[in-house]
Order: sequence, then C-alpha cells, then structure tokens
Amino acid sequence: MKNVTIIGGGLSSLTASCYLAEKNFKVTIVEKNDHLGGRLSFFEKDGFVFDMGPSWYWMPEVFEDFFKDFDKDVSDYYNLKRLDPSYRFYLDDLMVDFSADLNDIFKEFEKIEPGSSLKLSAFLDDAKIKYDISLQKFILFPNKSIKEYLSIDVLKYFFKLDLFKSLRSHINNYFSNKKIKNFLEFPAMFLGGSPKNTPALYSLMNYGDIKKGTWYPEGGMYKIAEAFSSLSKELGVEHILGDPIVKLDIKNKSIKSAISKSGKIFNSDYFLAGLEYPFVQTKLLDEKYRSYNSNYWSKKHVAPSALIFYLGLSSKVKNIEHHNLFFDKDFDKHLIEIFDNKVLPSEPLFYICCPSKTDSSIVPNDDMENIFILIPIGPGSEDSQSIRDKYFDQVINRMEIITKQKIKNKIIVKKSFCVNDFVNRYNAYKGNAYGLANTLLQSAVFKPKIKDKIIRNLFYTGHFTVPGPGLPPAIISGKIASNEILKDIK
Repeated sequence: MKNVTIIGGGLSSLTASCYLAEKNFKVTIVEKNDHLGGRLSFFEKDGFVFDMGPSWYWMPEVFEDFFKDFDKDVSDYYNLKRLDPSYRFYLDDLMVDFSADLNDIFKEFEKIEPGSSLKLSAFLDDAKIKYDISLQKFILFPNKSIKEYLSIDVLKYFFKLDLFKSLRSHINNYFSNKKIKNFLEFPAMFLGGSPKNTPALYSLMNYGDIKKGTWYPEGGMYKIAEAFSSLSKELGVEHILGDPIVKLDIKNKSIKSAISKSGKIFNSDYFLAGLEYPFVQTKLLDEKYRSYNSNYWSKKHVAPSALIFYLGLSSKVKNIEHHNLFFDKDFDKHLIEIFDNKVLPSEPLFYICCPSKTDSSIVPNDDMENIFILIPIGPGSEDSQSIRDKYFDQVINRMEIITKQKIKNKIIVKKSFCVNDFVNRYNAYKGNAYGLANTLLQSAVFKPKIKDKIIRNLFYTGHFTVPGPGLPPAIISGKIASNEILKDIK
C-alpha cells in the first residue's frame, strides 16, 4: 500500500484524499488550522453563524459528479436550494434582479436595451458550447504540455473556446450598453482578474450562472467542507488538525518526510501540497529545490484580496436579496485602481451576501439578519484598522442610501477580515483571496505545474494550479492531482 501525506486541508485536498483513499492509498491530511476546508470556513458568535469564505454555489453538476464517483449523492450530505432571484444588481440608477427564470432576465434586458434579449440568447448559446466542451473535453487535462491539445479530436473543439480573445472584447461583440456589459463582466473579478485580461472562454461562467443557476446548501456553505470531510473519513483518511508542516526533509530530489510544528514526522511515498503554491516554494523549500523563485511569483497577476465585514443585525434589512452586487460606481475605475495602479479603490464596488434571507438556522432568531460585505482590493494592499474603519463607513453609508434605511444602529456583531488575516490564516501570497488570476498567460499550460519540476514525489493542488479559482475548479484540481499521482506509480 502506498502512502501519501497531503499538506493543507482545503477542498481540493479533501477531493484528492477521497480519490486516493478509494485506490487503496493510506492517506493523511495535515492541516494548519483547526478545521478542514481551507477558505471554506466559518465562525460563530452570539448565535450568528458566518461563512468566512466562498458564498457562490455554481456548476452544481461538478459537485454531483464528485459524489457519484463514490456512489453517493449530494443529498446524502446536505440539502440544496436554488436561489430565486440568483442575485440583485444595483447600478447607479437601476436595480435588476436576475431571476431563475430566463424569460424574466430577457425582459429586464429589453428594458435596458431593445433587442438585447436576442443578443443574450445568442451569447448564452455560444457560452454553452464553451461550458460543454470544457467540462467534457478539457477539464481534467493536467496541462503539463501543449501536446495534450494536439489531437484531431481536441483541436476541432479547441478553437471554439476563444482563448486568445478577452472576455470584454467578446461581450462587446454582442452588446453596446454599459450596464448590460457590467452584468456579464462581473464574474471575471471572482476569477481573480479583469474582463480586459480574462480569456473569452470564461463566458462559460455566465452560462453556469444564468442557465445552471445559483444554489445554496442549507446550513451554510461550510456544509460543503463538512460533506467532503465526512466522505474522506468514511474512506479511511486520517485528519490531523492544528499542526502545520514546517519542514520538508529532502534527499536525492525526493521528500523523505514532512515535519510538523509539534514534531510529528510523516514518512510517505508521495506528498501533495494543498496549501498555497508560493508558500511551499518560497518558505518550505530551500532555494536549490525551487521550481519557481520569488522573482517568478512577483511577476504573476495574483487575484484580488478582499476587505470583508461580517455583521450580525438585530432586525431585518429591506431591499436586499441573498446575493447583492453594488456596482453603483465606475467598474473600470475600480479595476484600474486595484490591478493597474495597485492602490486601494477610491470608490469601491462591493458585494453583500445575506444568507439569512434564505436560511434562518444561521441567526439567533428569525427577526435578525446575517450579512457579510466584501470589497475586492489589490493583492498586497495596505491593511490597518484605520483603513478598515474608513471603508466600513463608506460602504455602509452607500448601502443605507441605496437601500433607503438605517443599518448602523442594527449592528450587534461585527468582525472584519483583510490582507493580514489572509496571510496569517491561510499563508496567502500577498493576502490574495482567490489564488492566481485566470489571465490568458496564466491559464492552462501556463499555470504552475501540478507535478513539481525538481522533487520527484511532490505534487500540488488548489487555486494556483489548473483549472484555477473557485469551488468547482478546486474539486477538479483535486481530481487531476490524484490522477497524476496514480499515473506516477504505473
């Protein structure tokens, strides 16, 4: 029986642990924090239960396919509810709800730009092609080499993916109205980039959003982490929490053992790094063993960080839904400031999640509200209490004006989370929130490799590898990494 030690217990690590355990590996996950799931975490205070990380549940079939691989169903672990509306969009002079009914979305588009419903239909038809091809043909490619794409079967689909065109230029081919463009460009920011440098391939996210729907696991997003953890344990994986790996013992270009902070020694045939790739390369490996040096990482387009406020409110808030996007200020200005100028945004866009609109189990009683506010900011941004206070006042004041109500006087629980917290809790490079941005030259074969270039028995998984940021990509990344380890022993 082969042994594998997985360092870091995020969703991709949990996924890989299940596939490897099923193939009779003896698997141990060693996690720095006191919970599994990585950024898919939570905290509880005074009866409020706050999801700390991912809040969007898209591409439900990726989750379903994972559980089917083990003769399980999603419903064996948690109950899903489709949100309707999927989310609410606030622009400077407009509020639009994205209904679960596509016909309602067509009507909203027609109000803004006559004829745009037909354009949206054509745009989604094209996005469906990208979505289906990606999930059926390319999604499990390890992207070790461009040769993976050089078969007749693959090439006939490859050029339909629009990898060499930006998402913005692709959307511009269909629409002229800036408000509609904002609706369709916003997922790029949650892929870690700007619509100007994110490949048009990722219009597939619009299809996943609008046609496949936005979902919510009852009890909170952390139920996903609990589900994957439970299956992992059912398959015999050992979970060790609160004990970070601090040293790798390497001989003859192979890791012989990993040593934890408490002094435990983990001897294995294989090691899978589910913690951040740059952290492994720059902190756990000596310079002679690094495939990618500090200079390499400094030149990469890292996904935004985030300033997040978790609020427990004493009473209900009107005029917001479960998911809310406040794009009442200039989108391009925000992007330029955080990505190009590398400064804190002067008039930030922000996102508000209010899961208590859907789920009463996460608040002390039904009259209360559970909210988190997220402001995308540049990776490596300055972080201080005065900066947090300044932005809190700014976004709360705008929220009060836009939703026409007082909110500050309802706050009974408040916590913030920002760059320094991402670094301390997750060893996040530059305090990023989503990993490596999915730009053209950082997608597919251009991403850091899943198999280490120097160390023979070291592999990687997570949002710095293929496919990239997000929960479905994390699941896929874990499956790819497990496949690569299985190939290595043959």
